[in-house]
Amino acid sequence: MIDDRASTSGGITDPLLDLVLAATDAATDADAGVDDFLTGLAAHAAWHFARPGRPVSCGISLFQRKKLPLDVGSSGAGAGSTLRIPLALDGGSTAVLELFSVPPGAFSADDAEAAEAFAERASRFLLLALRLARLAESRGDMAAAMQSRTVIDLAVGAIMAQNRCSRAAAFKILRNTSNNRNIKIRDVAASLISSIAGDEDLSPHFDE
Repeated sequence: MIDDRASTSGGITDPLLDLVLAATDAATDADAGVDDFLTGLAAHAAWHFARPGRPVSCGISLFQRKKLPLDVGSSGAGAGSTLRIPLALDGGSTAVLELFSVPPGAFSADDAEAAEAFAERASRFLLLALRLARLAESRGDMAAAMQSRTVIDLAVGAIMAQNRCSRAAAFKILRNTSNNRNIKIRDVAASLISSIAGDEDLSPHFDE
């Protein structure tokens, strides 16, 4: 577990920032990065509040617009004591951090105050993880759009050469073919490029 006194060659750093960076670096997609961060945060919170003779587990629930709720860590089954603290987020997202311990009355007023301070700090890093995830999603969408645009541009160029027509006329041919076959323009374009490259046995001819 990351120690609160964790450091790098540059000096002292926040362990929660380390969790964000580690989750972002290891993630295969944006949602996985948030999931990994929350999992690490729950484990860190449980370690942070555990005391000799008082083991603590932690669960975190995250709710975002147009996405399924995300629950990580402990469900608190069998717990006699619970501390429930909301995490302050933005953009319509909400989250709750819960600390659990088996003995009744395990958490004092000081524990509750410390948990609220911890939650305030955790909120900032969860916001950072969410913003990095949104940025990754935007970059992925942009890359996909650029890739689609490139395939279409290549197909338009091929039609221009084949039909000796203008760019506007070539795109109209591509669009009409898409409408007539009820296939996305990008898929029609990809099929044409594949046939030119010899990847398919198709040899479609586009007429104006």
